[in-house]
Amino acid sequence: MRRKSTDGLYLRKDGRYQRKEQIGGVWRTFSSQSPAEVWAKIDAAKAEQCAKDHAAAAAAQAGPLFAEVADEYQTIVLDMKPGTQKSYLPAIHRAVDAFGDCRMKEIEPYMIAQFLRGPEMAGRAATTVSNQKTIINNIYQHWINSPKWRGDCNPARQTEIPRGLPKRKRQPPTDAEVQLVKEHYLDPDALLPVAYLCTGERRGEMCAIQLRDIDFKKNVIHIRKTVEHQGNTPVLRDYAKTPAGIRQVPLLSMLRAALQPVRKLPKDTYIIGLNTKPVSKSRYDRMWQKFWRKYGVAQPIPRTKQVMRDGHVQTVAYTDWKVPVCGHQFRHEYVCMLALADVPEEIAIQLVGHANAKMIHEVYLSLKPRMIEDARMKLESVLHDAE
Repeated sequence: MRRKSTDGLYLRKDGRYQRKEQIGGVWRTFSSQSPAEVWAKIDAAKAEQCAKDHAAAAAAQAGPLFAEVADEYQTIVLDMKPGTQKSYLPAIHRAVDAFGDCRMKEIEPYMIAQFLRGPEMAGRAATTVSNQKTIINNIYQHWINSPKWRGDCNPARQTEIPRGLPKRKRQPPTDAEVQLVKEHYLDPDALLPVAYLCTGERRGEMCAIQLRDIDFKKNVIHIRKTVEHQGNTPVLRDYAKTPAGIRQVPLLSMLRAALQPVRKLPKDTYIIGLNTKPVSKSRYDRMWQKFWRKYGVAQPIPRTKQVMRDGHVQTVAYTDWKVPVCGHQFRHEYVCMLALADVPEEIAIQLVGHANAKMIHEVYLSLKPRMIEDARMKLESVLHDAE
């Protein structure tokens, strides 16, 4: 305890009093012509540092900023496949906009629930909202798994998806479209739609199938890889969309017959494009359009484009073709076929490459007239047996 206000102070030649103090681990110099003012400055600096220390302790207790953890999680996503990035990155940005300035332990389940019901997510489909919740969950899980942070809570797990959200289910192809493929399955131009109908594969997995992946003796197709189109360029990945994606699917007789003319090609030939390199996006589109154009399903769309010819920009007219059905719709048809064939659910989910049956029920499976009739006949049988 100092007896005089000048105790502990150094009197400089210019008549000012000075003292050095270590505050917050940093040496600082305080000076004034008044000794009392020097001590007042020191006390104020210590009080300010004390407040900072308390704030830092509270912040440490509340965890890092959500934005900081999200940024680190985003670096992981940037190493994922382009398709996954396309789905995950917008959801990360929306989450950071909503919670970026909050600390991890400050965010409560009700806040996430309000965000999922709020204007930012208004009008979005159930799958988009579910994906948004998954991303927030993943960010928290990254915080928990990190040896740097060692987080200990995840409010996203306690948050439910809002009810009554619009569900946009892509429909299977029409009966007429399916019948068209069945009638012309031996047409070389029909190989792509036939392959979709008989396997239910995703586009990337379909474009990655080579002749070496097909066991014609055991009637089995091995799905081991996928093709991602980055712009027009195909990039082969030696893994499927999920661990459940690496699987075997049956080689159906229709596809087997369609492949018969190409079986003697080199084993590294891709069945889509019939080349030893995966098909490009533009060629895939032309192949898909060609079959449907041939049988009058595709609709012509006149377009124009600017091209450089002889040093001059010219407008050139051309025809684009709109096909009302895409390959992924045949994946829905394949799931319906599995249901009609009474394939057990635990086998069906493995054939289509999903970890559980939720996606089949909510997205792929559509109730077709034949299913209703089949149910009617079975119910009639049960009803009359009970008499």
